[in-house]
Amino acid sequence: MLQQCVGLNFAHLTTTNLLYGAVSQNVENEYKLEAAKPFILNDYPEYVTFKTPDPVQFPVPSAAYLAIHAACARVAHLSGAGACIDKLYRDMDDSTTLDPNGASAEMLEHAIFELQAAGRPITA
Repeated sequence: MLQQCVGLNFAHLTTTNLLYGAVSQNVENEYKLEAAKPFILNDYPEYVTFKTPDPVQFPVPSAAYLAIHAACARVAHLSGAGACIDKLYRDMDDSTTLDPNGASAEMLEHAIFELQAAGRPITA
């Protein structure tokens, strides 16, 4: 469902610099951007407003889903999970081969999952 998707491009934010998300304001469909490290939002407006030419066919994102995303992002950051996720992405970026002893299995699994999540077919 389209309400579950938010197509914002916030460059390449790492999870330790996590974009907490858009926090609902008192104006309909207006949200304040928040991040663990506010300086990463320097190139973005303080507030964003979602608009649509056709609310039935192209609804704006659900305020409830945005709130859930923001809460999950805060938990990931405060628990330290963001640092582990960042390491996985750094390892994927830095790696050109797989470790023959299986040490890179977690990285490969994550890379395959990312491709599947992006809708790319995975064949053996």
